[in-house]
Amino acid sequence: MASLFDPIAIRGMEIPNRIVMPPMTTRLAAPDGSVTPELIQYFVARAEGGAGLITVEMCSPHPAGRHRARELGISDDRFVAGLRELTSRLRAAGSRVAVQIGHAGGHTRQDVTGHPPVAPSAVAHVVQEVDTRRVVPEELTREGIRALVHAFAEAAARAKSAGFDAVELHGAHGYLIAQFLSPLDNHRGDEYGGHLRNRARFALEVVEACRTRVGDFPLVFRFSADEYAPGGFVVEEARELACWLVEAGVDVLHVSAGCYRSLPSGAVMIPPMAYPGGVFLHLARAIKAVVRVPIIAVGRLHDPELAAMAVREGHADMVALGRQLIADPEWPRKVREGRTDEIRPCIACNTCVDSMREGEHITCLVNPWAGREGQRRTSGVDRPRRVLVVGGGPAGMEAARLMADRGHRVLLVERRPELGGQLRLAVRAPLFQNVETNPPVVLRFVEFLARQLERAGVDVRLGETVTGGLIDALNPETVVLATGASYRVPLRWVLPPLLESRWGRSRAVKALLETPWVRRLLFSVMRKRNDRLDRHLRRSGVRVQRIGDCHRPRKTVEAMRDAAELADRF
Repeated sequence: MASLFDPIAIRGMEIPNRIVMPPMTTRLAAPDGSVTPELIQYFVARAEGGAGLITVEMCSPHPAGRHRARELGISDDRFVAGLRELTSRLRAAGSRVAVQIGHAGGHTRQDVTGHPPVAPSAVAHVVQEVDTRRVVPEELTREGIRALVHAFAEAAARAKSAGFDAVELHGAHGYLIAQFLSPLDNHRGDEYGGHLRNRARFALEVVEACRTRVGDFPLVFRFSADEYAPGGFVVEEARELACWLVEAGVDVLHVSAGCYRSLPSGAVMIPPMAYPGGVFLHLARAIKAVVRVPIIAVGRLHDPELAAMAVREGHADMVALGRQLIADPEWPRKVREGRTDEIRPCIACNTCVDSMREGEHITCLVNPWAGREGQRRTSGVDRPRRVLVVGGGPAGMEAARLMADRGHRVLLVERRPELGGQLRLAVRAPLFQNVETNPPVVLRFVEFLARQLERAGVDVRLGETVTGGLIDALNPETVVLATGASYRVPLRWVLPPLLESRWGRSRAVKALLETPWVRRLLFSVMRKRNDRLDRHLRRSGVRVQRIGDCHRPRKTVEAMRDAAELADRF
């Protein structure tokens, strides 16, 4: 039986363990697609954390296939030098490195690429890139198909030249190769459309061309084994395709699921917190049963016991952890060392995905340094200070533990009998961020922060209200106000009782909270910061820092960023 930390060899490449970081767009590349220091720092943090194989984000083999602004480039030789620097840094940090080569097909826009979108058929796509638009791509000609097969092969050769250990071909999630595979997107009447063998022709030609171009070099193929869309690509077809892919030269199959046409929504591609752990393991097992090459499983495998079971019991040979490695780059090392209680948990809120689609670089609600790894200071302080943190919500907890880690003497006081602040009210709503709420998953983050407070030596007092007299008695050098915000009248009389009642999770309330203007009202307009201590603090002359909603009402991800930046300045 294999274990999570056994090495595995793929076409002569030895990977030190079975943990894979899958490709995820970061928007950390330069506007022209070049490698940046920020991109390198982001990936190096995950390599140093112990991931065995890091798959760098999707790069298009042709400029018309870019699906995001600031997408990493591989479509021209001028990108090779920067990519070589990236691979050398990651290999020096202990990981093997792959790159995903994928073309967006019809799921991009001309304002992103400068080219008209192309696809197997002129089937409309709804494309979100900051804003959302309906796009009808041009149908590819046979000459266009041949040119793209050649472009994939040339991109694979550039990857090899740049020092990557493997190439992953992106045949999943509704992009070009998947569009050829899917009856929903492929309406062609020639040799590239119709029955499965024809729909698979483009994928197989790409694999064969890449194999011819790179020779004895590992090729991975990622695909959606079930699109979860009526009339779409299904697992029975995926099992046939898997055998053909291996015959064509694929060394590893990376089994995902879903597409932008999935039901109940395209969110199934990146399953949010309402989905169970290991949601696609059955698909990995179904593919593994028909081929003799290693299988990578993906889909909410962040629980160490679940990930280990997937490998140990033969559901898959490797496990991909995407969002979890954004949340905690050191997950592999912590699991290996038995420090699982120190893992910063991914809560599958999909803040990372939503912020990226809205135009920001990669970000994370639970890890405020994601995408900004090079900006963080980890050294201690020359002069420890006495710090009072008022408020035990996520921002207050994060600030307290980070300041204590740096050497300050920190006391955190929370007026409620338990930590968590307004997050405990937020989990009663039907939606958290933009996904269906799963309260136990969200509250695991609170439990993690509480453990970290104890580990850092923060003095925590619960059920105590901070008054001017208490501040005078404690005589802190700095007061950090993390007291959050309150809803304005009359909302403060209505909303908390509503969320605490059974109506709070009703379909009507959920529909209301999905409305953008209602969400803006609830997040900012109808909330005001708590300023009860302002007058006394102004008289006392003590240094005051405000973070989170107490500084300005907004989302948890921004409050966490406030906390981290404050602690870093001290």
